Amino acid sequence: MAAWKMKAMLSFVFQTHSCSQDINRDAPAAEPHSPLEQHQRLIASAGSSSVNRQSINMDTEWTASLWLDTFNELLNEDNELDYGDRWTLNFNYNQTDRVTEEERRRGWKVSTYCARGNFECASCTRTWASARVVLVFRYRLLRGQGTVIMRPFGQACLRCRGNNFNLPGFAEKEVEQALLRQFYKIRKNCYHEEDDDEDSGRSSSEPEAKTKPHEKNLCQACRMGICCVDDEDDD
Repeated sequence: MAAWKMKAMLSFVFQTHSCSQDINRDAPAAEPHSPLEQHQRLIASAGSSSVNRQSINMDTEWTASLWLDTFNELLNEDNELDYGDRWTLNFNYNQTDRVTEEERRRGWKVSTYCARGNFECASCTRTWASARVVLVFRYRLLRGQGTVIMRPFGQACLRCRGNNFNLPGFAEKEVEQALLRQFYKIRKNCYHEEDDDEDSGRSSSEPEAKTKPHEKNLCQACRMGICCVDDEDDD
């Protein structure tokens, strides 16, 4: 091949490569997604996180602040214990439903409540509902100071089993119902007041939540021999 032809071909290849680089470098940025495409992406993203939202909506997380806020609201705004004494709510995650003779002499009483709650396994994230979540309240009134100490009992996961008990989460309405029941106990046993509000907060017309049969071997309270009875109290 003649030298001048070889030189012309090499020049053409070089110019073509340079032009290609210029085109790529000067190409406009990709157009943003249209509103329809963005909407479709949002729907897809929402669908992928639906499981997490359902878990949150079930109120599976134990939230002590919810109980404290509701307790104070019922006292200060609704005047559930309008006797001039100061009442506080505390938590003890080791107490039982038993009161010793010495504790009785010091004015301590105990009551249990069977609540509806929700659980989430800390290991496998499985969730479930239960209509037999045991709450134990220890309470007394001493020289103008009222004290309520609460313990929620946990449940183990049916899939994981073992002795890892998960604490329950509660809907706001259920928290209110449990505390109204406890205030009834306080009025009855600390102020010797009889009223007809024993079942206040839980409407008889309210539909019962459907849950699976109670697994006693997975219930922390059942293992400790604490019966889940609404009207259980020890004067």
